[in-house]
Amino acid sequence: MKANKLVVDFDYSFKMIGIISSAKEYKLAWNINQLLKIHLIKAEDINLQFQKDCNILVSTYLYFTEYSQVRLLKNKSIEFSNIAKPYLIPELKDYDYFIHVMDEGGIFDEEWMKEQLQTCTAIQYIKVIDVNELKSKDNLIFI
Repeated sequence: MKANKLVVDFDYSFKMIGIISSAKEYKLAWNINQLLKIHLIKAEDINLQFQKDCNILVSTYLYFTEYSQVRLLKNKSIEFSNIAKPYLIPELKDYDYFIHVMDEGGIFDEEWMKEQLQTCTAIQYIKVIDVNELKSKDNLIFI
């Protein structure tokens, strides 16, 4: 019997900024709110399940409007089971947080965001991430 294979092309049309910071996530969210004039609020943690009963639990803060969505994601899982690398993006394990921006309204420019966030004393390093170059970009599909 001939087997059919389903090939799916996902849309990675969002922006990401990587952040290295030793600040607690609520303090970082507060700083981001002040700098970007938004209102990130604690949202339900995201549970990503992988094959072989592996899962990670990602802490998240969320701000959304009718056409935009900004998330502050913690890279290291707050709870994990049966997984060697408990990171949302394992190849970027040096980054503590990511800002995930879906912006159909064109309100948030990642370079402007980067400039604003570089003034924050709680952030040691910040970089705009090219999502298409990530090996584990599929982890971001359901965020």
